[in-house]
Amino acid sequence: MTSIFIITIVNFYRLVLGFILAVFTRIRSLASRSPHYRTLEELNGLLATATTFEEWQEAAERLDVLLGKDIWRRDPISKPYDYKMIQERLEALERARGEGDVPGMVNLLRSGMLRNLGNICHGNLYSQSYAGTKLLIEEYIRTVMASLHYIAELPPSPILSPQTKLNILHDTRSSFGRTSLILQGGAIFGLYHIGVVKALLLRNLLPRIITGTGVGALIAALVCIHTDAELPGFLCGEGIDLSAFAGKEKGGVKRKLFRILRTGYLLDIGVIERCVRANVGDLTFEEAYQRTKRVLNITLAEQKGADGAKIPGLLNHITTPNVLIYTAACASNATGGLYKAVELLCKDHNGVVVPYTSTLPQRQGSPAAGNTGSSAGKAKLSSRRHGDPRGSPHARVAELFNVNHFIVSQARPYIAPFISPAHTHSTSSGFYKLLGLEIRHRLQQIDTLGLLPVGIRKFLIDEVVPGSTLTVVPDLDYMDFEMLVENPSQERVGYWIMKGERSVWPVCGEVEVRCGVEFCLERLWEDVRSRQLGVSRRRDGR
Repeated sequence: MTSIFIITIVNFYRLVLGFILAVFTRIRSLASRSPHYRTLEELNGLLATATTFEEWQEAAERLDVLLGKDIWRRDPISKPYDYKMIQERLEALERARGEGDVPGMVNLLRSGMLRNLGNICHGNLYSQSYAGTKLLIEEYIRTVMASLHYIAELPPSPILSPQTKLNILHDTRSSFGRTSLILQGGAIFGLYHIGVVKALLLRNLLPRIITGTGVGALIAALVCIHTDAELPGFLCGEGIDLSAFAGKEKGGVKRKLFRILRTGYLLDIGVIERCVRANVGDLTFEEAYQRTKRVLNITLAEQKGADGAKIPGLLNHITTPNVLIYTAACASNATGGLYKAVELLCKDHNGVVVPYTSTLPQRQGSPAAGNTGSSAGKAKLSSRRHGDPRGSPHARVAELFNVNHFIVSQARPYIAPFISPAHTHSTSSGFYKLLGLEIRHRLQQIDTLGLLPVGIRKFLIDEVVPGSTLTVVPDLDYMDFEMLVENPSQERVGYWIMKGERSVWPVCGEVEVRCGVEFCLERLWEDVRSRQLGVSRRRDGR
């Protein structure tokens, strides 16, 4: 009797469970066929396949409306930031401009020149919406820039002389700080950096200070030798000379294996040198800076040459003005042990190209003393650690150029898949991001104890970037990793450029909040300064 009762109870609950599952399945089926679901799926598809920022932004705004996120944007209240202070400062600036109160406006601007004023750069303010952040924050940034334009365009007066105006813009610019775009590594994934630069340039958000490491150094060099007028043509991908790779598209894996057996190196640095030199020429850091006014920084892991002469870990127009850019970019790639060591070259006082270390004071008794052969200039790997922010080349960038904010484009294939992007709308798996973060944390702990071999840490431990950072990474899938051993082609360049652009579009709103005022100050300061110089020259009759 008891067993029959138990069987009856089991069958009853099985029947109830079956009914619930059937209802759930039916509801899910109906939802999948509902107009709302189809629209949501369609808009997500448009985000993933958009070919221009305008297409992406339209789809993002429609998604916000569909999901009710536009209501969140219109509501200024949110815990992460001080919305009351932002609202009060916005109203005060508008009131001062409306009344023509220049001293009051200047005081408001100079007292609030902080990139993260009121915590407006908090990450949670940029993960709630596809199309942007709180409308109050965006309006505040526009109001600050409008106020700066108002001051810059005022005619000279006893209250605001041209020199006073220039001093205000200079001091405000120094107080706010500057941004450096960091392009890190990537093998063939490094072509993705071109798309990142293109997307930022088209939105007037490209920093003038660009730092490159590995393949990122090659892209940074190509960007920094082009003027503003030349950049759009180069960034379409067709302006890159890839003739050095001609005939090397096939048999790549087999050729690389034979190279390892023959030379001990996986990749042929000679091909990279020919490619970079064909695109960059024999320009030095100083010559490139004078041509474009862009600050090119290239980082090296090497500290000493074969003769013991010290080689800077950061190369630019200040630390190494006469070094040839193409040799520095290639040397940055040779730091991982995949390439043969590269000789740094520079121009001497007569313009003759010589090994860089031959221009440095030689140590007494050095085997290379008096020798200017190629072995003297080849970089030798040191054990310098990047775990200490004070020893990071990026900390040196911050010191030299008043940089307090970094935009990091991370394309290293052994790091990028495990980094959570700056936005939350990536299709990459959250589980793998979490796993990667845990692995990196454990490796950093081992490295802190000094137990991680140098060869491993070069690949798995990322360089320390001090201060405030915003990181963008490519949205990778398994098919992308099949390209790692391929040489670049025009078709692949276009593919990675589009992938780079799409990674930037979701963070354009955040970059505008973080950097819009900075770039506005930079442009206005240059305009006012050039006008003042023009007036001085006309006055002097020059």
